[in-house]
Amino acid sequence: MPGFFEALTNMPEPKKVIPKATIDGREFEVSTELFKEIQKHGEQEYTVKNDKIVMKPQSQAKRRYPMLAKGEKGRDLLDANMFWPTDEVDGGYEWTR
Repeated sequence: MPGFFEALTNMPEPKKVIPKATIDGREFEVSTELFKEIQKHGEQEYTVKNDKIVMKPQSQAKRRYPMLAKGEKGRDLLDANMFWPTDEVDGGYEWTR
């Protein structure tokens, strides 16, 4: 194997890969930690504000679930189990929003 070790010593240094992210149609060089965070959430969740990459604000959930509450007229529950209504009574439980 003549020349093998000489070729290894004359080999150029590998180039470092700089992570890049495309935000709002522009390409930015970012740190490795920020690149991982952007890849985790997706590039569409980030925007550029004052020449800094920031995450867009998340909207809050608007769904409301019905609650079981005592009302004027409602259902009587077997052993206080909401899945077993027995009869309709005055002052029983009803589903409200």
